[in-house]
Amino acid sequence: MKRKLPIIVAMVMMCAGLVLSQTAYADAPAPLNQIAVDITLNDAGYMTVGGIDLKALGVGQIDSQATTMVKNMDTARVVLQGELVSVDVHGTPVLKMQWNQSSRQVMANLATRYGVQLSTDLQSRIEEWITSSNLDVTARFSNQPSKPAVIKMTKPILVDFGANGQVTVEKMPLAYGIEKSVFDTIKMGGIQNATLCWNKGTILTKVDGKDLPSITLDPKGALYLTKAFNLAITDVDPIFAAVLGVDASMPGGTHAAGATCGSLTQ
Repeated sequence: MKRKLPIIVAMVMMCAGLVLSQTAYADAPAPLNQIAVDITLNDAGYMTVGGIDLKALGVGQIDSQATTMVKNMDTARVVLQGELVSVDVHGTPVLKMQWNQSSRQVMANLATRYGVQLSTDLQSRIEEWITSSNLDVTARFSNQPSKPAVIKMTKPILVDFGANGQVTVEKMPLAYGIEKSVFDTIKMGGIQNATLCWNKGTILTKVDGKDLPSITLDPKGALYLTKAFNLAITDVDPIFAAVLGVDASMPGGTHAAGATCGSLTQ
């Protein structure tokens, strides 16, 4: 499907809005989450994100007019670090914005007036991500694939399951849930909480606070399987350099307090 807006700029600003910045303090520790994403758009109007060709995933061409506009900009970059948000185009600084907690609250209040409802729990969770994350997004016009994404998210993503299998991710309900028979099978184990960490090829899991055996995958075997299943992945190295965590709770359960992928590796 063709787009009539400059898709590169839109994606950059969308990522900026979702991840936001890390609130800076003089004695603040290094951020738990660091994400760097490279996006490219080529002459044919096709995009790659983080080294992944979206054409192979069924995403169509961008409108030629939008492609021309992006080509004229060449490169756009958004960096969110501390309370500072900076934007440059073609290596030229465009703007810097100070975004502290009080100004973010004002924006949240304005969003409410325009019909964007954010629960108190969701706002609190957004602030947690803001104060623990840095983001660097570069969007550029190039006929070369984008660079692999750098993902180090030691703060686990919260997933909650409702009584009937409803799924909520980071306090936001999804439009679908787990099929009832499958969910009933999961509930038979009596599990209240599970924390899983993908740490550079090693999977570490805790169930109700107790360790399961760790599993370490080999990049060569993983690459073989992607070819065997005809998946659109030609390089698994970025995946094996990533750190990701998920903290899932069942009905009546609670999330593991202060859990990080780092703590799971100790």
